[in-house]
Amino acid sequence: VGLAPVTGPGVVVVVDDAPTTDGDTRDQVLDLDLQVLANGLWTAGAEAVSINGHRLSALTAIRGAGDAITVDYRSLTRPYRVEAVGDPRTLQARLAESAAGAWWNDLAQNRNMTYQTSDATRLVLASDPGITLRYARRTDR
Repeated sequence: VGLAPVTGPGVVVVVDDAPTTDGDTRDQVLDLDLQVLANGLWTAGAEAVSINGHRLSALTAIRGAGDAITVDYRSLTRPYRVEAVGDPRTLQARLAESAAGAWWNDLAQNRNMTYQTSDATRLVLASDPGITLRYARRTDR
């Protein structure tokens, strides 16, 4: 849920805006694009996900604020580094086969955005500082 830090192997995905050419406007990564990627990683089997070091949870807001993208109202800078703890043997392949993988493949192929995935032997994802345990009860079985 994001309450505790998570350590383990996983996948790193780096995404970025398309390069500019001669003063033309470039295609930019949007909040929706990062939402699709994060949800795709969870669907692919990720146990924990962070974007630029900001841990995501079920309560996390990924939003656009003018030209900036925020995670829980903290601005992100590009390139966007998305880390996901999970089984690296299957996580990257499942992401590629998912709707999120197709989405990002389309952005990379048709809009020249950066989309690079790699396996990681050890990732450390901090807890989400916005998560507070409010009620817990011990059950003995």
